[in-house]
Amino acid sequence: MGRTCALVAPVLLLLAGCGHSGPATFPVTGTVTYQGKPLPLGTVMFVAEDGPPSQPAPIDAHGVYRLEAVAGKHAVQVIAVPPRPGRPDPSADGGIDYTGSPEVESLIPAKYNRYHTSGIEVVVQPNAENTIDIQLE
Repeated sequence: MGRTCALVAPVLLLLAGCGHSGPATFPVTGTVTYQGKPLPLGTVMFVAEDGPPSQPAPIDAHGVYRLEAVAGKHAVQVIAVPPRPGRPDPSADGGIDYTGSPEVESLIPAKYNRYHTSGIEVVVQPNAENTIDIQLE
């Protein structure tokens, strides 16, 4: 048993020393506007041409978003659908009862909801200040 522990311990130390895995990412921030006004809610996601997509980033009440993305060219998707009103109901699917609640509509055209139809492309620079404003029409 002592010999097994002696062999396993260095492997565990090597694994413990492994920190961040995957490609390097860089901070990106900016403002999302629709028809010239800050978009007050939603999410932004960058989908890299060569590499993994960013995590969806929330858009705050002033239209500002912050995310981490790999360097290079990205297609962008923006989703801006207000929360649908409902009542908590543990027996309902998802825990919310939407009976009698109207469907909510997106604040922006549907083409922006998918990166391959949005028509928005941006470039994230390595080791640079990436301020990328997104203007929706």
